[in-house]
Amino acid sequence: MKPGPWVALVGAALAAAAPMASAQMFHLYLDCKGTVSAGGEPIKRAIERGLVEKPEEVTAETKGDDRADVNARSRHTLRATPVVKSEGGYYLYLALRDNNMTAFVQRSNVLPVGERMKYTATNEYYAATYQPQRTGRVFLDFKRTQLFAWYPPFEKLAATRVSIDRQTGELEGEMVGPEGEVLGRMDMTCTPKKDGEGPAPRF
Repeated sequence: MKPGPWVALVGAALAAAAPMASAQMFHLYLDCKGTVSAGGEPIKRAIERGLVEKPEEVTAETKGDDRADVNARSRHTLRATPVVKSEGGYYLYLALRDNNMTAFVQRSNVLPVGERMKYTATNEYYAATYQPQRTGRVFLDFKRTQLFAWYPPFEKLAATRVSIDRQTGELEGEMVGPEGEVLGRMDMTCTPKKDGEGPAPRF
């Protein structure tokens, strides 16, 4: 027995809706650009609070902060370390999905493209950690980028931790080695975008 015309109609509607659902899977896109600094001492900044403390603790701790003074000290310390050069600068385009708290690396020359990281969200920060799989093809391909050519100690990379201030859009990141030593830091500014604000794909 052949299916009625309404079955074909429902099937066509579902097929048309599939691409739309796929395009709407991310709720926020972040376009981040800035610098990478080599070496240096650990800086206790928003990155640690965003990663390890509960949202209410972060709120209580930051109520009395002089944010301008904290940012000024951080930027002064970052400028005191050598900047790892890159043609066109460093960039990180993230797509955030809130139903499973996943951050997807769409384009970047500081993290491998295609990687997915679990992120934590508080009222103040988005925080995520990338831990490379040494035998993973993505990481091995990534090691051929300018980042490693300019600063070979990044070969020891064990983790990259990033924290993004939801009020200012400032991204603070630390690249650490196997013993917890700071190999380098990221200092970027992120611009939020919604789906459809960027250029449409050509194919």
